[in-house]
Amino acid sequence: MSSEHERIVGSVRCSTQKLVGKFSEKIDSLRRSSGAIRSLIRDGYSADKALFVARSLFGQEEVKFAAIDGTMAQDRQLDMIIFYAGAYAYQGRLLFDRSGCRMAELNEETASVSASSAIPIYEEEESTVAGKMTEGGSEIDPMRLPSSLMRLSEYYLAMKALESDLSVKVVLLDRTLAGDFGHLVWSAREWLESGHSIMEGMDTPFGAVSESDLDLARMLTPNKELSLPPPRSQFIRYAIVEHLIRSGKEVSEEELIKALSKGSGRAERIRRELQRLRTEYGLLEPGESCRLKPHVGSYWDRVSFAAKKVAEHIFETPPGEHPLIMKVGGGERWICSDDLDLVSLFILQRLLRMAWGNGVLLVGLIKDTMAYELVRSVTKVLSATGKVGLMDSMPDFNSDKAVLQNYSVVEAMRLNTPWRTIEYDSCFRTAMPSGDMRASAQGVKVKGAHKNVISNERTFVKAYVQLWHSHNDPAVRSHVFAYDRPCYPGFDGLRGPILLHEDGDEVETIEPVLEYDEGSPVADLVMAILASMADEVIPEALGYNFPLFLADKKAKLVLEGARQTYLATVAYEIAKSRLDQQILFNTKFRDFRSEIEAIRRG
Repeated sequence: MSSEHERIVGSVRCSTQKLVGKFSEKIDSLRRSSGAIRSLIRDGYSADKALFVARSLFGQEEVKFAAIDGTMAQDRQLDMIIFYAGAYAYQGRLLFDRSGCRMAELNEETASVSASSAIPIYEEEESTVAGKMTEGGSEIDPMRLPSSLMRLSEYYLAMKALESDLSVKVVLLDRTLAGDFGHLVWSAREWLESGHSIMEGMDTPFGAVSESDLDLARMLTPNKELSLPPPRSQFIRYAIVEHLIRSGKEVSEEELIKALSKGSGRAERIRRELQRLRTEYGLLEPGESCRLKPHVGSYWDRVSFAAKKVAEHIFETPPGEHPLIMKVGGGERWICSDDLDLVSLFILQRLLRMAWGNGVLLVGLIKDTMAYELVRSVTKVLSATGKVGLMDSMPDFNSDKAVLQNYSVVEAMRLNTPWRTIEYDSCFRTAMPSGDMRASAQGVKVKGAHKNVISNERTFVKAYVQLWHSHNDPAVRSHVFAYDRPCYPGFDGLRGPILLHEDGDEVETIEPVLEYDEGSPVADLVMAILASMADEVIPEALGYNFPLFLADKKAKLVLEGARQTYLATVAYEIAKSRLDQQILFNTKFRDFRSEIEAIRRG
């Protein structure tokens, strides 16, 4: 072996030994924190509570479910890019009784099992459709369009499944509902301000969609029982609008302040927002009292209709038309990635309204996540209130999942499956401990993780789960997954500590959902369902979710067949057009050179 090789081998050996040593130190630290971590874990589930919630939420003990997963692809032929995205569902029945939950009649033969689209565009159009404007100009992320298409296809298919069959009461999705919701709400802001949304100005049976309609729909996800939207910070304007919609009458300024401030000193901010609603947004009638203009109350009807119309055009494209080109206002417009994300947000909000209004359980199952809010935020808030021990010695594993996965192996002999962590409000994704973490009589101080903004509370909750371990060797375990779901009024009470958020000159109070002493019975329902779907003896499905596993396999199988078909179709149409010479010069020179070199090599 040469001296250079010896040096490299020696360097790799030392580096590996150092990393292994650091990992061993983390495991030792994990053992020292074992008691605090164990206090975050709840064993098993109550079959009686699961049955109670099933009867209360669904109104029956036997319901249908849909498990939905998606796939995507991107290919190039000469100067064309072909995007593909699709979502596929497996459906079946769930039976609830005092022993828990049982899955039956798993099948895929239903009318709403898929939503897919293959979309060709010219390379020169890529910046229009998939580009994002930055200070340096238009930047193109090649995977942004197919990723946005896939997300939309999954939510669109979930909506179709619920609308086409009212007996479907459980929808499982292979994605994070809370993560998508938070990301889409804020990413849509700049797009709406640009005035380029394809939905703006679109005619509906309820009138034309306006910019203010889109902005209200972006931020307003109303639920009176959950006090949504919360009357604080960036939500105050929308809380005012929702209060006036609910009242349906003229309200004095003082009455409005009394209803929304709850003694928290929000009066001046409410007055400022009322002035903006009158002068800047034009949503209030003239005068000193507060009354919305007649068209404002039907904002959701317009936006929901337009969003569904765009999604139907993409996945159920009329003959002779392009999936991403719509006729709007007498002309044709491209549907771009920002439009796809906006439509996804509105369809997700439509699903939320269905969940609350029709008694539907939505569950997002997250396989791989680098989220760290359980250890970074939730446990520190609980420590400040004395609910759990100090977590200062917690090793940095860079994610909640890594902490819990390693803990489950270290404590394998004392930790049976299925188990879950406490459920916590998704607003903790954006909330961090602030300053002195000792709780006062008023609450625990927090700040926004980015630009001091904290997302809406009481909308989604999240938890981690582990569903399987070997009885021969308890250290052999399935992965730890996360799930999130909507909050449900009547089941998810305000059991958590009050958070104090310093926003400008004011201290806002946030009332999140945070389980500790007493959990939500909806968690027992979710665990009963997930446990019933995790026992299939297939290595990659064991401890995961068998219906979602099948939906994923179906998606990949369909893509494999569809890819050959649509690429052959594109090649045929290009050849038939007899524009070979023109296309040759439109092709990138490097691609052209590679093709010639490949031909020369035989």
